[in-house]
Amino acid sequence: MEIEAVPLTDAVPAIGELLAEHGAVLLGAARLICLDEGEAQDVVQTTFEIALRRGHTLHDRSALRAWLLAIETREALRRVRQMRAWVPFRVELHEAPSRGLGHDERLALRESLRVLPRGARAAIVLHHLLGYSVRETAEAMHVSDNTIKTQLKRGLARLREELRDA
Repeated sequence: MEIEAVPLTDAVPAIGELLAEHGAVLLGAARLICLDEGEAQDVVQTTFEIALRRGHTLHDRSALRAWLLAIETREALRRVRQMRAWVPFRVELHEAPSRGLGHDERLALRESLRVLPRGARAAIVLHHLLGYSVRETAEAMHVSDNTIKTQLKRGLARLREELRDA
């Protein structure tokens, strides 16, 4: 069976450029949302596949990273829901954006993120660790700004509690 090549549009650069420019950020976010290395890598690959198929829908090339993160977040949350329905997988978090945190602090953050609900964890990763605005985070997760604000407030309160107990 021969697979038809999908032409790249001007709006989406070649896959090599996408990987080089956005791969590390997407993988880091996927690791934190999925909490599983294999799933995170699969989510990033699926994100690029979807981006290639839907490249024609990207109208503002300067919004490419936000667009990719929106695709990835939807895919990651979908996969986590599916996986939890079938198999409880072992949670492993390999890396988190550090922003000047020491080794012990990074480990405590990883452990604390584990207990957060998926939505709150994704909101905190996108907003606080990757620096996206409330609006951008809401768009990526396909929820309202108020939902993100609530998830951030509750998630941060629980995260602080977990870190205090750590």
